[in-house]
Amino acid sequence: MRRRALVLMLAGLVVLPACRERAAPSPPPRASSAPGNGWNVLLLTVDTLRADHLGAYGYRRPTSPHIDALASRGTTFDRAYTFWPKTRASFVMMLTGRRPSQNGYSHRHPQLLDFNPTLASVLKQAGYVTAAVVDNANVAKGLGYAKGFDSYREIWEQPELKTEWEGTQAITQGGLEFLRGAKAERPFFLWLHYVNPHAPYEPPAPYDKQFLDAEAQAGPKQHVVSGFRGGIPRPLYVPGQKRVGYYVAQYDGEIAAVDQQLGLVLDALAASPAGGKTLVVLASDHGESLGEHDYYFDHGEDLFEPCLRIPLIVAAPGGRRGQRSDVWASTLDVVPTVLDAVKVPYPPDLGGESLFAVTGSGAGPKRERLFAQNDRNLMTTFDGHFKLVAKLEDGRTSYALYDRASDPGERKDVAGEQPEELRRQRRELELFVEATDREWAATRRRLEGAPQSEGTLSREACDRLQALGYVDSRCGP
Repeated sequence: MRRRALVLMLAGLVVLPACRERAAPSPPPRASSAPGNGWNVLLLTVDTLRADHLGAYGYRRPTSPHIDALASRGTTFDRAYTFWPKTRASFVMMLTGRRPSQNGYSHRHPQLLDFNPTLASVLKQAGYVTAAVVDNANVAKGLGYAKGFDSYREIWEQPELKTEWEGTQAITQGGLEFLRGAKAERPFFLWLHYVNPHAPYEPPAPYDKQFLDAEAQAGPKQHVVSGFRGGIPRPLYVPGQKRVGYYVAQYDGEIAAVDQQLGLVLDALAASPAGGKTLVVLASDHGESLGEHDYYFDHGEDLFEPCLRIPLIVAAPGGRRGQRSDVWASTLDVVPTVLDAVKVPYPPDLGGESLFAVTGSGAGPKRERLFAQNDRNLMTTFDGHFKLVAKLEDGRTSYALYDRASDPGERKDVAGEQPEELRRQRRELELFVEATDREWAATRRRLEGAPQSEGTLSREACDRLQALGYVDSRCGP
């Protein structure tokens, strides 16, 4: 039964479940009167941001002084992961706190479906003013992501913003304007989503030259190729630049540029009356492969560390400063963490767990592993020692096992050498699939009669997606 459930899941006959530890019970609703304790919430998300390219996570280049300063004022989660390394799915999970088996995200419904409470809708119901300024049309309001927001500004819908950098600055200005206009008598939830450092890596001056050091010019030259495997992808190729180090330097330059913008927002918050009573959460939707596993300047095709690991920093009023945690953390945990912090009751059936206690002197979730999946019929479970990746090929499921303790780059498949460990990891994955498949039974009833469309996208949204390298069936040729 377990093997059949896994094969069906990978084949797409059973809709794919989200990544998380074995379906643990949701935290009970908290008894509180709206709007909770009155804390504000600032959610800062940076697209395609690898944790290991930030100073707060030990990176050698000074890419992130303002993010590092935020980390010094809060808690940095060292083992934080997305469970779906593509923007659209990742934010469905982050904003609902639910697995796909609960929120209905699938190939048939690749959007945020309306039956789900979202972080914004819950906070709005609790009396919050809610606003968002976002870039990346994968989170377009036509796909459901604006649910619960009083104001939802989509940067790509502003034709006067000619470049990505102008859009980045517009997000910051939108955030600053909101903070200036915030009223003390009502708490707010503000979400700012920056698309940098998503490819193409084109940081503005002076960040375009900031990291063009000897390391950026070292290493062998690569071929220019049509896809994302085997060399420099042709659409991203800069004439004369065939070394990976150059593109990594530009990726880092984009991080430094967006970090400077985040600094403006964080400084404005600190200087405002809201500064002392605002919970700040910084995260990313997924990472980026920078040539690891022969996969260049993209994300989502595999489930290795570069695409899955993300930064997660939580700074709470009165919380411990400069703290690090090795608790296993997921993007599913954002909703319960925020609602726990502001003392607003949880929606039912959350897939994540609150990390808020960790920001003080408490303990976090006791889980020992996480799960992840992608759009390409891959699914993984991993703990502090091993990672198992399941893949459907020609109607059969194959497995690869990596010893993360001795092989942190996840380069060698040891499935044949460690059959007992392979069986143990397979059992964990199969049990999780069975548990989430039972959740699908209830979710499918909610989906009955729901349109099987992918939502609606404007011409501007389509243009923006294509500029970022996405192909969407609704956008035409």
